[in-house]
Amino acid sequence: MLVVDDSALMRRLITRLLESRGYNVIDTAADGEEAVAKICTLKPDVVSLDLDMPVLDGLGVLRRVMKECPVPVVMLSSHTTAGARATMRALSLGAVDFVAKPSGPGQLDAMVDELVEKLRAAATVASSKLVRPGVGMAFHPFPAGKAGPSLPPPRGKRPGDARTLPGPPDKPAGVSGRKEVPPVIPAGTGSVPERHAGTPSSMPPVLHPAGRSPSGAPARAPGRTADTGKAKADRDTTAGGTVPRLVVVPKRSARIDLVVIGSSTGGPAALQVIVPALPEDFPAAVVLVQHLPVGFSGSLAEHLNRRSRLPVKHAAEGDPVVPGRVLVAPAGFDLTFRGQPGRVTVHLDAGSGPVPPGGFRPSVDGVMLSAVEVFGSRVMGVLLTGMGRDGARGMAAIREKGGPTIAQDESTCVVFGMPKAAIEMGAAERVVPLGEVAGEIARLV
Repeated sequence: MLVVDDSALMRRLITRLLESRGYNVIDTAADGEEAVAKICTLKPDVVSLDLDMPVLDGLGVLRRVMKECPVPVVMLSSHTTAGARATMRALSLGAVDFVAKPSGPGQLDAMVDELVEKLRAAATVASSKLVRPGVGMAFHPFPAGKAGPSLPPPRGKRPGDARTLPGPPDKPAGVSGRKEVPPVIPAGTGSVPERHAGTPSSMPPVLHPAGRSPSGAPARAPGRTADTGKAKADRDTTAGGTVPRLVVVPKRSARIDLVVIGSSTGGPAALQVIVPALPEDFPAAVVLVQHLPVGFSGSLAEHLNRRSRLPVKHAAEGDPVVPGRVLVAPAGFDLTFRGQPGRVTVHLDAGSGPVPPGGFRPSVDGVMLSAVEVFGSRVMGVLLTGMGRDGARGMAAIREKGGPTIAQDESTCVVFGMPKAAIEMGAAERVVPLGEVAGEIARLV
């Protein structure tokens, strides 16, 4: 592996601690230009990369490396508002994961322990799964050479409007800028098994991805003719999987009140494919549970809000759970729901002690289990890329209650841990590539 940091002391300390844990550090780099040259020449299995460097910063390194010689990268990020924002940008540019630098004395060993775990996971990621600027995160709503309809700008916006998001000190305010909203309204085309509200599901076998037969060939939903007059779901294959093109979502009453989406390693980049693809009139509430260190979830909410049609908010105590709004669960708090459908609010609890080994705060399981208690069968569970098993029990509870469940498939996961655990439990009703997840959510809701 290669260690990149502008501090000579940090380079020596990180190298020594990683080597004491069995890593072979083949070299180090002190600035961004040196890092790019050594990465492309030495081709390390994995790289630890500092964000704040001279000559060329970490974001500049990522842009160059992901285009010229893709390699798994784990970022070292500072516990500052600017550092958190830059980290979210780094994840959208192709970094696999990140570790927060020590914010006080005596925390270096703990940081390296976390770095070792994340480097080990990152080293297994194939270069084909890395997001590449201008490719992996791109949306292509219409075939080349064909014009599509002019869609309205995001809610409450005029083209070119700048926006500053208000927020208390622990929830960083947004940065003025134009929302980057792709004109995509995805939806699948497969059929849905009939459900009866309040009736437990018998957990039938996993279904094939929407719009595909068991052989993988495109399938037509029962009762549909060859030409319905609707837009068709063409797809492109990119580094991030297939990207849905514009599909017309028929107007109907929503079957689902809440969609809970859980993710870990690789999740921030995956969420930037899914959340911006949801239409402005999405009829359900959405809660995102992403494993992040304290201080970084607010920047994730801000990052997604700038790119999405739906408003995305860092959840606060007492926030109402309402259709057409996305709430990001704050790192460091257990998130549960209070009330009854139509009058549900968020409750946050910092807990009475440290998170046990292998646990998370918030946990995907905890949020999903609370959602089932309040919403019953009218909750949908979605599990994306990530290490571990968090979310599998929650998905099983949702499916047992009769709610739909979706897992991201192995081919598009950065780390196929959380979805795999749910699939092995029989908790995933649908297993689809990343580029089709938003379409399945829009169809099943």
